[in-house]
Amino acid sequence: MQEQDFADLATRIAILETKGEAQESRLNSLEIDVGKKFDRLEAKLDQLIDSSQGRPTWTITLSLSALMTIATSLIVYLVSR
Repeated sequence: MQEQDFADLATRIAILETKGEAQESRLNSLEIDVGKKFDRLEAKLDQLIDSSQGRPTWTITLSLSALMTIATSLIVYLVSR
C-alpha cells in the first residue's frame, strides 16, 4: 500500500472514532435523561399510591352501589303499591 492509502485509512479510522465517541456521549446523556424521568415517574406513582390508601376498594364500592340500588328499588316498589 502507498503512503496515501495509509493516510486515507488513518483519516477514516479517526472519523469513525470521533463518531463513536459522539454516539457514546449522546447515549450517556440519554441515559441520564431517562433516569431523571423514571425518578419523577416513581415519585408521582408513590404520591398516587399514598393518596389512594384511604379510599375503599372497587369491591366495596360496587357492593354499596348494589345495596343502594336494591334499597331504592324496594322503597319505590312499596310506595307505588
